[in-house]
Amino acid sequence: MIVLLSGILGNNVKEAAKENKTKIQESLETLSFYSEPMAALADSTLSQSIIEKNLEEHELARLEAFAKQNEQDQRENVIYLTFDDGPSQVSHQLLDILDDYDMKATHFMIGPNIQKYPEAVKKMNEDGHGLALHGMTHNVKKIYGSSSAPLKEMTKTMELVEDVTGVSTQVVRLPYGSFPYLTEEMRYVLTQHDFTVWDWNVDTLDWEFQNQRYVQHSIQEIQKLKQKGETPIVLLHDKPQTVKHLPKLLSYIKKQGYKTKVLTNEMAPITFPCNGRCVSIK
Repeated sequence: MIVLLSGILGNNVKEAAKENKTKIQESLETLSFYSEPMAALADSTLSQSIIEKNLEEHELARLEAFAKQNEQDQRENVIYLTFDDGPSQVSHQLLDILDDYDMKATHFMIGPNIQKYPEAVKKMNEDGHGLALHGMTHNVKKIYGSSSAPLKEMTKTMELVEDVTGVSTQVVRLPYGSFPYLTEEMRYVLTQHDFTVWDWNVDTLDWEFQNQRYVQHSIQEIQKLKQKGETPIVLLHDKPQTVKHLPKLLSYIKKQGYKTKVLTNEMAPITFPCNGRCVSIK
């Protein structure tokens, strides 16, 4: 992160800002991996412009890469199934259903659940599913409590996944999505440590309906995206009521000839734009 900031400063800051640059670098050198880098830079107008410029460049690159990825996915008729909040007591049942339909999914997991159900995580990996991170607490006030809080939670969850499976994943989904509480500073810190923030474009509302109504709603949303030429990234949850009615949704997906794939570290994510509208949790 220090090297990157120095490079940006060297390329973009005028001579008159050199003194301020030195102060920022000195502050950064005193920070540990789990420090509050944004707090150290908060009083610097220059530092804020650096963050904004970096995020803007990152977003332009993401949009370009995502467009190419979407073109390829459309040719292959791809759909991405994602499950949040696992693993759980029904994860093995969920995995069996996916196997019955020969489908893969990406699982955004919570740290304590990984510790409670390590065998389910191992089976996810052995069956070729995507392993991803959903933090440690799923608590809004904690995970969005400071500029470095999301990084701390995701790093710890990443370590737990690696301990159980040997797999290193930096695919992230913030609890409740990245808008509106993932501020630009928080996103900047995550991107500087190579985490990719994923949201979704199909909310099944399984968390709200908690019954089979979510299936028809999901089908309608998938159909809308198909008409627009957009690849579905489907938000589901590793919960009993979701799993109970999942075969109905998978039957529809199979009949439509969709090919399921998993999200990876190398992919450009779909993410909710902040555009200056994100706010710190109070």
